[in-house]
Amino acid sequence: MPPENRGLGMVFQTYAIWPHMDVFNNVAYPLQARGTPKAEIRERVARSLQFVQLEGFENRPATKLSGGQQQRVALARALVAEPKVILFDEPLSNLDAKLREETRKELRQFLTRLKITAIYVTHDRIEALALSDIIAVMRSGRILETGSPEKIYFHADHRFVADFIGRANLVDARVTRQEADRTVVDSAIGPMVCQKRDLAVGARATLCIRPEFIRLTTAGAGSGSNVKEAVVESLVFVGEAFEGEIRIDDQRLLAKIEPDSRVTEGGGIRVGMAPEHCLLLPAE
Repeated sequence: MPPENRGLGMVFQTYAIWPHMDVFNNVAYPLQARGTPKAEIRERVARSLQFVQLEGFENRPATKLSGGQQQRVALARALVAEPKVILFDEPLSNLDAKLREETRKELRQFLTRLKITAIYVTHDRIEALALSDIIAVMRSGRILETGSPEKIYFHADHRFVADFIGRANLVDARVTRQEADRTVVDSAIGPMVCQKRDLAVGARATLCIRPEFIRLTTAGAGSGSNVKEAVVESLVFVGEAFEGEIRIDDQRLLAKIEPDSRVTEGGGIRVGMAPEHCLLLPAE
């Protein structure tokens, strides 16, 4: 169809496919309703089904598909008409982990290639970060903060946003002084030098440190303000890393530790946290 007539597509979490139709006619319906030539319909349906990895399923009744397959049919139906805008309501929630990752990557490439704008609703932070050019974080029906994925993840302006978009250690702190390019605080884990934030001396704040930015340091690495002695409370091996809980003084923190590190539960370690990865947020 001509680009100027392309409209709005929708993909629902609850599939919304027609049970009395086979896969081909479910996907082809938007084109059939517009009177698209049959040869073009066959070509575009085949391309959409290949994208969602359902080639060969054209004649399968919709009721004979798994939940994940039905969701992929709904995605193919939305993409086949190449609309200007597609609204997605958690469209990958019923896919298994591997297929979800593959489809997420291909979906971004497909939307970029066709120059389709997508409004994508999700509670999955990986999807939000991987698919978005701009993220809007909502709370109680209101947009609390917007920005690029990097801005939202590394430089959030709100405690809720920093906590919502990924795992975060949130530590009570108070500003003790401002330097040219750093803000210094006293916190529940001791004095910390942080990335610059426009907060008044004496103001209460929340120190946000992502688990992946708590790094093991060697015994001779010094004792700077962001180098701390810690005790390993727990360790879980997840393949690419140990997910651990460490204790600095009386404060417990989540840490992501390299998988070949020689650490043990109950053992002592020394950790460092680079100032550029220590984010200060106004106390809420």
